[in-house]
Amino acid sequence: MENHSFLKGMVKHLVIDGNLDFAWWTALDLVMTQGRKYFIDSGSCDQTHRLTLPMIIEVHKPGIRPLAPIMPEGSDIAPPTTEEKIEEYVASLVTNEVAKEQHYTYGEDLWWQIEEVIKYFKKYGFGNACCHMPVGRPESFLFYNWDIDYHEMIVVEDRKTGETLWTRHITNTWNKKPKVEVSSQCLRGIDCWVENGKLHFWCYFRSNDLYAAWPENHGGLQIMKEMMAERLGVGDGVLITSCKDLHVYESTWLMALKRLKKDQEDNQGNVIILKDR
Repeated sequence: MENHSFLKGMVKHLVIDGNLDFAWWTALDLVMTQGRKYFIDSGSCDQTHRLTLPMIIEVHKPGIRPLAPIMPEGSDIAPPTTEEKIEEYVASLVTNEVAKEQHYTYGEDLWWQIEEVIKYFKKYGFGNACCHMPVGRPESFLFYNWDIDYHEMIVVEDRKTGETLWTRHITNTWNKKPKVEVSSQCLRGIDCWVENGKLHFWCYFRSNDLYAAWPENHGGLQIMKEMMAERLGVGDGVLITSCKDLHVYESTWLMALKRLKKDQEDNQGNVIILKDR
C-alpha cells in the first residue's frame, strides 16, 4: 500500500510571526515563484491568465500597524491599498449598506451575525464551537446564471411579539445589465473563537486576488476582529485565512515581480514571468 504520509501536499501553510504586510509579501513570493498558471475560461478577468496556489495563512501579529502594504523607499509602484482605504472598507463588512454600483457586500450577511455572535459569547461563554458566520447562500451560485431569475425575501421576526425586526431582499437581476461581470461572494465564512483570552478568526475565501484585494480584505477583517474583541472584553488574536485559489492576475504580474524585486527582461524588453506548470 502506498504511504501517503510522504506525499507532497498541495496546500501551502504559512505561519507568520509578524504582521499583514509581511504575510502578504511572503504569500506573493510563493504564488509568483511556485504558482500554477492557468487560462481563465470564465469568471473575473476571463480570457486572461492567473497564477494561483491553494494556501492557508496564519498571521500571529495581524494588528501591528500599518495594515496596508509598505512599498520600498523610492519605489514607483503604487500600493494596492492604504490605511485610509482600509478604514473605509470596514463599513462594507460591518453594515448592510450597499452602493448602487455594488452587486453585494459581505456586510449584508455579516452585520447582524456580528451582533448575534457577541450576544452568544456573552450569554453562553467562550467554550463553544457555534460562532461561525457564513457569507453568501447556496443560491449565490445562481448569480452566474443568465437563464433564470432568482428572488428571495428574508424576514426576521420577534417570536413573542411578531414584530418584524428586519428584512432583506436577495436577487440576481443585476446580471441582466449589459456587459456586467457576474460574480459571487469571495469571502464565504468567518469562524470566531476565544482561546487564552483572545478572539481569533478563521476565514475562508473561495477565491482571492492576492495582489489587489488581499491587503484591503485582511486589513478590514483585522479591524472588525479588534472591534468585536473590544466589545467582548478580550484581547486580539490570530487571523487565519484559507483559500483554494489565492491568485495574482496577469495584469498585475509585473507589479508583483517589481515588489518582490524579481522582475526580469529578455533582450527584446519582454518581461519574463513563469512557464506553464
